[in-house]
Amino acid sequence: MALPMRPPSLMESPPGAETTIDGRRYVYFGGTGYLGLAGHPEVIEAACAAARRYGVHTATSRNGFGSSPPLVEVEREAAAFFDTETAFHYASGFTGNHILLQAVAGTDRSTRVCLERTVHFSAREAARLVAAEVIEFQPGDPGSLADAIRRKARPAQPVFVMTDGVSPVTGAVAPLRDYLAICQEHPEARLVVDDAHGFGVLGDEGRGTVEWWGLWAEGVNGAGSPDRERLLLCGTLSKALGGFGGLIPASTRFLDRLRRNTHYYEGASAPAAPIAAAAARALAIVRARPELRRRLAANVLRLRRGLRALGLPVPEGPAANLGLAIGSREAMIRLHAALKTQGFLVPHLEAYPGAGPEGVLRFAVCATHSDAMIDALLAALRRLL
Repeated sequence: MALPMRPPSLMESPPGAETTIDGRRYVYFGGTGYLGLAGHPEVIEAACAAARRYGVHTATSRNGFGSSPPLVEVEREAAAFFDTETAFHYASGFTGNHILLQAVAGTDRSTRVCLERTVHFSAREAARLVAAEVIEFQPGDPGSLADAIRRKARPAQPVFVMTDGVSPVTGAVAPLRDYLAICQEHPEARLVVDDAHGFGVLGDEGRGTVEWWGLWAEGVNGAGSPDRERLLLCGTLSKALGGFGGLIPASTRFLDRLRRNTHYYEGASAPAAPIAAAAARALAIVRARPELRRRLAANVLRLRRGLRALGLPVPEGPAANLGLAIGSREAMIRLHAALKTQGFLVPHLEAYPGAGPEGVLRFAVCATHSDAMIDALLAALRRLL
């Protein structure tokens, strides 16, 4: 007989460097609030003011009367942040891959998808909805991708290569330059990047993994290439960027195509006005305060170096999240529990894309972590390992 599910833990404060879970305050190295904006007082006040003025939400789709002033503002701020003509803000980042595939593939059921084996659930589920065939390739392996396209795709067949810009679990950065070069060898291949964990973290301007690889000038979502979208990009506001919901920066032409080929404008309720207002304010803060990203980068370096000094197999990398297998599943569960007893919360993740059968301890760094917090976590690990 199956055991009953354990009740979920309750987060009783905004996520940040210190967070209250189930009534106890922890130094929090979990989650995804990388720039520490979810509890920023200006972000909270923007949400409260919007709720008082506009109510909870517009109760209709974007094709109706669903575009509230805060929603227009968040798309304007996002376009300025990403230096694109426009942007599309939608209620859940989980749907971004599906929106992109629908926008470009439309109803063409001959499409094939080459899916990185450890890609997030959202990409895998989107691929099943639109593709005639889904082919997996090894994570971070351009040769495996090239072989998959060569063996499976016909010369004129639409092919979508789907990857996370940054692995949600391991923090590995996908080799986008190599993937894009392989796509350019096939006339109908497009690279689809879900950069949920890259937006706001990587790149000189915080535009994510595409910028970090020096590919922003190639154009994303029709920018610079209106007739053929080779590089497709979606992400979220709910990780580093201090808001909630999905985000697609794009050219005006691409956004028009998205409206025609998907039902997210006419069939989905618009994002709630308070959420949009909070996201718009958070984006404005990120644009005005690049020192937040610099502080985050310094904290990432400090934690990664400290973990390596403990003898752990930590690769070089810029991502703010990092997953490590430290012994067996049972050993990691004990280590998670021991850290929790000492006031540090580092989640043990199982059955998540990118995690092995034993799971991983997933560390997440925030710009608002102090040096003392990071050093205290490392000292606790030194005692326990």
